[in-house]
Amino acid sequence: MAYQKGFVYTLAELEDFYKGSHAGDVIELANQINDILDDVIWMESNQSDGHLTRIRTGLPTIHWRRIYQGVEPSKSVWTQVKEPCAMLEARMELDIKEVELYGDRGRLFRMSEGKAFLEAMREKVAATIFYGDHTECPDEFNGLAIRYSQLSGGTSSNVISAGGSNSGKLTSMYLIAWGADTVHGIYPKGSKGGIDMVDLGERTVLDSEKNPFEAVVDRFTWNCGLAVRDWRSVVRICNIDTAKLTVRKGASGYIDLQALAIRAANAMPPAMRQRAIWYASPAVLTALEMQSADSGNVQLHYGQYFDSENVPFVLGRPVRRCDALLSSEEAVA
Repeated sequence: MAYQKGFVYTLAELEDFYKGSHAGDVIELANQINDILDDVIWMESNQSDGHLTRIRTGLPTIHWRRIYQGVEPSKSVWTQVKEPCAMLEARMELDIKEVELYGDRGRLFRMSEGKAFLEAMREKVAATIFYGDHTECPDEFNGLAIRYSQLSGGTSSNVISAGGSNSGKLTSMYLIAWGADTVHGIYPKGSKGGIDMVDLGERTVLDSEKNPFEAVVDRFTWNCGLAVRDWRSVVRICNIDTAKLTVRKGASGYIDLQALAIRAANAMPPAMRQRAIWYASPAVLTALEMQSADSGNVQLHYGQYFDSENVPFVLGRPVRRCDALLSSEEAVA
């Protein structure tokens, strides 16, 4: 590919790296909006390769007591679960000659390239939080979709179907109550949470034909996982037919997102619901806002969430946009 001002970018990916005598920023057209990563509570796990936790599956037996008559002791029923930590890693190698082309701005060029790696890792983790499947890909952790994947048995009381059956063209919306005793992210014991970047300095690397050249090398790592300690802290609204999201109220095929949201909220214990957050794809978020214009729909309003204003709220809880939520999900049965 031909160089443009020394960069191997197309003009569609680059506004103008140089503005006057100062370095500008690359237009990150590929960047996604995944607000969920700003909300996840990350906790250090109790093991180096995962987090060993107990999940209560039953309550103790209690008795009405009489005078001079004892009661049989009991205890709650629980199961032990180990949530794994997965290792996400990337390696950036920049030809040292290309870096030298920018002189004292070489560091800015290197930082600009690094931003792309950071964004790619954020998108990968966001996607895995929803769609990770340890069975299909042993190197990743299980996401929410596989944990809430049935309309009967298991966690089915927290899986609500929107009625869509057009597999490959469906999406989901989630209500999640983050917390130390509910659902949270994990990182290995003794490590630090978040993305870690290590400058490996100048190294001899090989091109595609195994010929050596000198490069500056950076390594990016993010070791993380997801622990669902209380299954009631997540509710999934699945089988949302994306092709019908534009259907207005009263027309055939209308998806009543407000009614579905009410059902989802009532599937979660009140104490959790008071701190829960909605997550929706851009298409579902748009449909929610469009439906709010329908006569008699007063469930959606706008407010402030952290530093953001005019954030949509449904049933008193904020709705966050997640581009990682796909519009190509299979039907949940």
